[in-house]
Amino acid sequence: MTQSGSSAAPGTDGPHRVDAVPREARPFQGQRAGIVTRTAANVVDFAVVVGVLGFGYAAWCAFRFLINPTRFSFPAPSFLALLACFAIVLFAYFTVSWATTGRTYGNHLLALRVVNFRGARLRWPVAVLRAGFCVMLPIGLYWAVLSPTNRSLQDSVLRTSVLYDWTTRSRVARHHVAEPSPDGRITRPG
Repeated sequence: MTQSGSSAAPGTDGPHRVDAVPREARPFQGQRAGIVTRTAANVVDFAVVVGVLGFGYAAWCAFRFLINPTRFSFPAPSFLALLACFAIVLFAYFTVSWATTGRTYGNHLLALRVVNFRGARLRWPVAVLRAGFCVMLPIGLYWAVLSPTNRSLQDSVLRTSVLYDWTTRSRVARHHVAEPSPDGRITRPG
């Protein structure tokens, strides 16, 4: 995406153009992301959730200590309780991220964005469904290895895509249907 300035650059006839996408990344802009990039983004996201859970555990310990410092002992939650907390936090993190900006922190670091079949940000109901699907069936991501269009099982069912997107905008035109080209690239209208 280019932005035109209002003044002409010195020594040129036309307006100065600034492109937000790095020159090396331009051929990939708008294409569906592959399994390696998506896995790396998910590893970052899992680390974020583990960090949030670690902070929550520390806060819980501090609260218990302040309530009764003489009888304090570190709580030892069961594995099932930890797994449930992890799933709840991951679900909320995915849902809010995809419905608001279209990207989690891992997606942001790796220049990815989750979009619907029109190339627009996910609406809340679809973000909730996709987050639930990803938390309950994380192995579905690896369907992208077999898919000719780099789509996970979740993407195939919900008609979503994970695209390379180096831009910072979160809003995309919603009035035109974006058709995927034979190479799997979704062109964004406007």
